[in-house]
Amino acid sequence: MSMRVLIADPDWRFANQATSYMEAHAHLVVHHTSDSEAIAAARSWSPDVVIVSEELTENGLLEDLDAMIDRPAILLIGWMDRCNKVWKAWQKGGDELLMKPVFRAEELHAAVMAAMRNSTAGHRYRRATAASA
Repeated sequence: MSMRVLIADPDWRFANQATSYMEAHAHLVVHHTSDSEAIAAARSWSPDVVIVSEELTENGLLEDLDAMIDRPAILLIGWMDRCNKVWKAWQKGGDELLMKPVFRAEELHAAVMAAMRNSTAGHRYRRATAASA
């Protein structure tokens, strides 16, 4: 199964490694380093999964992705030494969380597949509506 993968991360080393791995497995990959570029690409390209760095979540990127009609799976990534910021971003949303450094490509693959499964199972957080409140 070929997927469209959007990587939203200013970390070029991670993005290059992730791109190489995903493309070697026949996935199409686009990489952006800013939140505004990432949401524009997500809206126009409709990726299957978006890999989002916690660094880009402060200006509403997760909320914008979550509001899309064809919402992609969201894999949130962040550095272990920034766990407080990663945890804060995780509270906003995402379907799976992967902490850097990623030592093996199989870790990334497993996290992407978990994000895909979790996104099809439904949103992690459901906002109450008048009918369900």
